[in-house]
Amino acid sequence: MLEELSVTWRRGGPPTLLTISHRPPKPTVPAVLANGVDGDGPLELLAHWLEQCRRHRGIGNTQRDLGVDAVAVSGEIDGQHLGYAMDRTGREYLVRGQRHGTERHRSSGTDVAARTHLPALLTERLAELVWRLAGPPPPAAGSRIRDMWPTAGLIDLDEDELHERYALPSPTEGHVRLVAVSSIDGLAAVDGSSAALTSSGDQRVYRLIKRDADLLLLGANTVRAEQYGQTALSAPEIARRRANGLPSYPAVAVVTRSLDLDLSGPLFQPSIGGHGQPRPILIVPAAAAAGASTAVAEAAELLVAGDYNVDLNQAIQLLRQRGHRRIVCEGGPALAGQLAQADLLDEICVTITPQLLAVAGPRITAGPAGRPAGGQWQLHRSLLDEQGNLFLRYTRPGPSGRADGPPTV
Repeated sequence: MLEELSVTWRRGGPPTLLTISHRPPKPTVPAVLANGVDGDGPLELLAHWLEQCRRHRGIGNTQRDLGVDAVAVSGEIDGQHLGYAMDRTGREYLVRGQRHGTERHRSSGTDVAARTHLPALLTERLAELVWRLAGPPPPAAGSRIRDMWPTAGLIDLDEDELHERYALPSPTEGHVRLVAVSSIDGLAAVDGSSAALTSSGDQRVYRLIKRDADLLLLGANTVRAEQYGQTALSAPEIARRRANGLPSYPAVAVVTRSLDLDLSGPLFQPSIGGHGQPRPILIVPAAAAAGASTAVAEAAELLVAGDYNVDLNQAIQLLRQRGHRRIVCEGGPALAGQLAQADLLDEICVTITPQLLAVAGPRITAGPAGRPAGGQWQLHRSLLDEQGNLFLRYTRPGPSGRADGPPTV
């Protein structure tokens, strides 16, 4: 890609917007999409084309049909001439030099803009244009997915089509979605982790669901067992979230009664990349909050719900008041079971993996013996990937499908 940028190197004149396609064995060839007008810079050219793409969706569809893999802009910023490109994965490529010099500096990676102090707005606009003109990267090997029900499909779903299959009603007053994976015989984890059950297809759906969430909700046991860390999103994925009115990253909230968490763990590390991730939210009862250390207060934000145990009804209400309306619960089984018993789940997205493990272990929900969770569920959609993973999306049929009253957790 750096060689292709070097080919476009041109000092003086208006900025240039280019698309780059790479389809081996065909050579990689940059194509000029547009030239700016005199007096405008790369930022103005990108802004103009973003406005056109937002108004006319056909522009993006045409470029995707042409096989665009990356978008580049060249021009002058702060006395430097640069050629700056980004591909569908969010990898950046930069060739730059001084206005009156002959030396060129080349660099590539996922943090080029931050390392070279390019304007953040330049990266944000280019990333959104990459998303609109090039689209997401192709699915990983083994993750091709097709429709099963209500209509069987004969063609693999692309990322936009898969997104439509999991789209939430808009606007939504509040939606709690449980995402889980299970073996054929109902096992949800092996040695406390779901890693043995997941697959490339499951990760594709899981990542898509997370990408559209306002907040990710987890139990403390899951954070400890999975070594749960920050959500990694590419620059085009962040651009897509922002274009849809979402913050750059979903917030993360952990339900914990005792605050027994490793503050040196991945979740509490400083943000990575140009967009700062929000501090984790720890949902705790008042008794635990009263004894919280200074280190906890510095590493996370405390949200008090309940006196001696976490009141999930109150917690969900408080989260919604803060604007977190699309909540995705990642488990574990204890938290999922409590949400089910409290009648707080609106949707369940479960992957049935083609494994028969025949060992002891948890289901996707856990709870004490006694009254089963109430309410009715209906199959909204089912999908199947090439490895035999079955993706089931269950929703509530409406107010009549709710239990008469949520039990106390």
